[in-house]
Amino acid sequence: MAPRERDVLVDLCVQKEYLSGGQQCCNAEAIRGNLRRLIAFARLRKLPVLSCVDESFPPPNGHKLFDPPAHGAPDSGRPAFARLANHTRIQSDNHLCVSLDIFRQFQHVILTKVHYDPFTNPKLDRLLTELPQKHFVVYGLPVETSVRILVLGLLRRNREVTLISDASGYWSEQEASMVMRQMNVKGCHVKTTAEYISEANTRLLRRPHFGGRSVA
Repeated sequence: MAPRERDVLVDLCVQKEYLSGGQQCCNAEAIRGNLRRLIAFARLRKLPVLSCVDESFPPPNGHKLFDPPAHGAPDSGRPAFARLANHTRIQSDNHLCVSLDIFRQFQHVILTKVHYDPFTNPKLDRLLTELPQKHFVVYGLPVETSVRILVLGLLRRNREVTLISDASGYWSEQEASMVMRQMNVKGCHVKTTAEYISEANTRLLRRPHFGGRSVA
């Protein structure tokens, strides 16, 4: 594999409501630990993290348009482990005004969305399209809609994409399994958390400025 810029971790809807609340995804218990491991790995290796959160909660099947935005801070429902100390929040609107150097100031950028398609936030679309990093590590939920749209959109933008299967939530296991197979056929690398961290550690430790400690 040719050398590449630092990975960007991209998570969708890692929020309390979907992990332990009233609209908990079917495999919430199975993915919680892996979500913790990924954010801990990003913190340790100082990898940039790009998050997209719902301003309102979707129905359980994850397919319909969202209701009007809920009151309160959009990322207030994120678990404490899922928010890095050096973070900023950017609201969804119709403007493209977001700096492509934003990861020079913040390790963690949190954007909002009001639709299951994350690309309806033009700022997120611009970042995913124009950031210099070429490899995006995707996880979160729901696999059936938002994750699928994000992965296929990145592939169309000629990005290398890895989907973390055991850190991605769903409401329909059968449909999610079919979607993962489709994304694999399209060119997405589907890996477990352990596989990704092991591979990334091997690659990153070739660079002398990284230490040898692992969270795997």
